[in-house]
Amino acid sequence: MRTPLLAALCLLAPTAALAAKDPRCAGKPAARAARFSDTALKGQSAAQRYAAYVQACALDDVVSLTQGLVRFKTVSSEAPASKNPEVAAMGRFLETWAKQHGFAFRTVGERDVFELSWGEGEPLLGLVFHGDVVPAAAHEWKRPPFKPVVEKGRLYGRGVEDDKGPIASALVALAMAKDLGLKPQGRVLVIIGNGEESDWSGMKKYADTEPKPTHVISVDSGYPVMAAQSGFVAWTLEAPVGPAAPAPKEGTTARAVDAAAGEFLTQVPGAATLKLVPVKGQTPEAVLAQVKAAIAAEQPARKGLKADVKREGAAVVLTTHGNAVHSSVADEGRNALWDLSAVAARLSLEDNGIAAMLRVVSRRFDGDHHGDKLGVAYKDTLMGPLLVAPTVLRVKDGAVSLGINMRRPQGRDAAAFNASLDAAAKRVGEDTGGQVTEAKGRYVGDPHVADTSGPLVQTLMDIFKRQRNAPDAVPGSIRGGTYARLFPRAVDFGPALPDEPYTGHAPDESIALETLDLSTRMLAEAVHTLALSPAPDVKAPSTP
Repeated sequence: MRTPLLAALCLLAPTAALAAKDPRCAGKPAARAARFSDTALKGQSAAQRYAAYVQACALDDVVSLTQGLVRFKTVSSEAPASKNPEVAAMGRFLETWAKQHGFAFRTVGERDVFELSWGEGEPLLGLVFHGDVVPAAAHEWKRPPFKPVVEKGRLYGRGVEDDKGPIASALVALAMAKDLGLKPQGRVLVIIGNGEESDWSGMKKYADTEPKPTHVISVDSGYPVMAAQSGFVAWTLEAPVGPAAPAPKEGTTARAVDAAAGEFLTQVPGAATLKLVPVKGQTPEAVLAQVKAAIAAEQPARKGLKADVKREGAAVVLTTHGNAVHSSVADEGRNALWDLSAVAARLSLEDNGIAAMLRVVSRRFDGDHHGDKLGVAYKDTLMGPLLVAPTVLRVKDGAVSLGINMRRPQGRDAAAFNASLDAAAKRVGEDTGGQVTEAKGRYVGDPHVADTSGPLVQTLMDIFKRQRNAPDAVPGSIRGGTYARLFPRAVDFGPALPDEPYTGHAPDESIALETLDLSTRMLAEAVHTLALSPAPDVKAPSTP
């Protein structure tokens, strides 16, 4: 399917926006737009002029707007949208921006959703994002996470990729279309949920009760078009730590008194720690020596192991270092908890709940991304294998807990999958003599699959294939879960490119300026094709 804008963009250099600043982009929006008017660019269609305007002038605006949004510390896990002053402040910022650019703005629920709209009539196109972000532990970052900076062609800051950069791309693309006097055939909505990283209930209510746009595009994962999403699973194991043994067993050197790994469920831990104290008859020096020996013994079998150990008073603290990544791409990182469990397995520890939990990690998770050791593995042709990642280890109130995040494909219904988790919990209990059991709060979500042969997917795939010169590209699947799953037939379109690492949720989150620019141009083209001048074969009936 080829549109006038497709042809227009073929005339433009792919990275013009990253070259020397175009003098036509100087001044206020009205003055800039005039330089791309039908008078200034005689003989060029509206599609060609819009393409030229976005390509020449969008990037600086997108970077600036992204930086403005990132400065709001909208961490939803710290406070829900209704009680989060940073979310409220970001809402006021967006409302001011909307008024300045001639868009309508409204807050839905208790700041659950911010909606910017353009045009009249029934909603034709919905662009869906989230404005909340995951925590950013300062000790893991080389730069202040909420003070965005550009360095060596990349924009750094929490949310630049997930999702504040994409929000800025959409808003700037729409503003530029409006500057040129273009008008949508129906309403275009920018829908920003504020609980994607914690509580989806507000956005779910919005999706269930508000009129549904004909086409819905989420910009919260990757390219080319992500038409399927794995089901999100949260599973927790727990064990009582138990009191210290009155008399240590022969050969026991130390007792685990604390352990920690991970910052939140959806991030593979980049560091993991184990705090030990000597049992009766042993010394901190002896424990320290045993841990050092265990690290040295494990090193040859575990390529890339990074571990250190130190004294803290009468205690000894072992720390392993991995590579923190989003749990949906756990196989692209290095789980520090795996390494901690492997070193701990070589120590002579008192058999309490912490030691038992680390044995579970070593036996049932270490080195296995897909749940084979747990007995829960399966896979799907389109969506790939189940992904399993232990991500959060904590000791609190006399108990140790292990949070496990899974991403499950289609191919096994919820009842069958729950049964496999029941069996896995039984195995873990048998491994530990009943010490480790499943905690309350299991959550098993369903996979989401869109119509890959429908007009929305075809249109977006056509845009991507030409822009990236990738004629063989096909729709894909993601292990993550985005708001797209709340809307029938919705898909994800960007922002991560297939050949780039995804940095959302990771320390020093960043996005290449070239990627941000390309995403803005592809999103602008999608807006033009689907909403500003939709061809008859692009339209689809509204969902009842």
